[in-house]
Amino acid sequence: MCCLLIWCREMIQHRPYTQKVDVYSFGIVLWELITGMLPFQNMTAVQAAFAVVNKNVRPIIPNDCLPILREIMTRCWDPNPDVRPPFTEIVRMLESAETEIMTTVRKARFRCCITQPMTAD
Repeated sequence: MCCLLIWCREMIQHRPYTQKVDVYSFGIVLWELITGMLPFQNMTAVQAAFAVVNKNVRPIIPNDCLPILREIMTRCWDPNPDVRPPFTEIVRMLESAETEIMTTVRKARFRCCITQPMTAD
């Protein structure tokens, strides 16, 4: 459902779309990986599309999310596609935070289904 909503954002408004649609999608997928949930679960696809396009609604980022991942998602979801970062910048941001991300992820639990912390294996 999320990819359909993302395409709708630029297309419903009859705006040209570029690779920045994929950047927005990446932010949604990153959110899904962090939370283990689907965005806008309490809405129909039409309600979610309306909320995203007309009310600038975005998924709620968990309070314990790493600041760098929060920044990436927030920037990817900018309503103005021209402001969204290019993938080269996203990759640089992830690479510069790799140690922090890997250390935190190894200690974290997947929210959706795993009850024991991940091992280093």
